[in-house]
Amino acid sequence: MNDKQSEVSKDPAEKALEWLTRNRRSLIGIAAGLIILASGVWFVLEYRGRKETAAEQALEQARFATQTGNLALAASDLSRLIGSYGGTRAGDEAVILLAQVRLIQDQASLAAEELRSALKKGLDPQFRSGAHSLLGVALENLGNLSDAGKAYEDAAAAAWYDNMAAQHLNDAGRAYALAGDTARAIATYERLLRDYPDVQGVTEAKVRLAELRAGTGAAG
Repeated sequence: MNDKQSEVSKDPAEKALEWLTRNRRSLIGIAAGLIILASGVWFVLEYRGRKETAAEQALEQARFATQTGNLALAASDLSRLIGSYGGTRAGDEAVILLAQVRLIQDQASLAAEELRSALKKGLDPQFRSGAHSLLGVALENLGNLSDAGKAYEDAAAAAWYDNMAAQHLNDAGRAYALAGDTARAIATYERLLRDYPDVQGVTEAKVRLAELRAGTGAAG
């Protein structure tokens, strides 16, 4: 019987055993690689979990300082948290809380700077709208009304709910109107009425729009 006939006569189990014997080293290498990969994935997940837990604990401490009125300590704790745990959910929430503290302390310029930096780096989607809105407030306080209007529009675009989007557009329209940009204010209110006709805030938008149109002599 030649080699070809011998090979054909072997049953599947024998063939599998021979294949495993021939490729044992390769299989061991693959198995080792998979073990290393699995260990690496586990390490990353474990590290992230521990980081999130530590960030949440730090956020609770900062919240407590805020609630007790110790804003200087709260600002310090929140700044440290953001620096140490950036990219975590708690770190992103700390960005929002720190901006609120800055505004209460009349530090609008610092709030705007920190919010812009955080938005540039990237925030969790659930915090983007709030960050843009607070940026709008900070810019309004600084007298940068046109930039504030744009920030409010960005907040509307990132909002998860129609009511919130409409409120941010109302804020944007108000900021543009105060900036003297009547055309942009009118366009913003018209957008609100067109895109969100059934939400709270529509009445305010209608009143403001009518006032602006009356001021320009435009028809309703």
